[in-house]
Amino acid sequence: DILEKDFNDKEKGAFLKFVTSCSKPPLLGFYNLEPPFSIRCVEVADEEDDGDTVGSVLRGFLAIKKRDPVNRLPTASTCFNLLKLPNYQKKSTLRDKLRYAISCNTGFELS
Repeated sequence: DILEKDFNDKEKGAFLKFVTSCSKPPLLGFYNLEPPFSIRCVEVADEEDDGDTVGSVLRGFLAIKKRDPVNRLPTASTCFNLLKLPNYQKKSTLRDKLRYAISCNTGFELS
């Protein structure tokens, strides 16, 4: 919903690059994207949690602790086409944090 309604074409390309490391859609379509695009909820239990641990992932799925992780940004594992989203309580927070994360142009590029 956020991508369709709130992001322009340039931001959609930046989002795609953020998650897959390629700013253009797959030549044969997303159906053939390997591995398939996926989203994982990552809930933060404490300030030291970096979001990439098994415990963090399990807390995100099981919603063990309800807390709005407003200080966290979305992350991605481009090798797995995986978007890791903190469990934001508001859609506006998700939109703003995702927009910020994709516009930072951090990461690495393969040549």
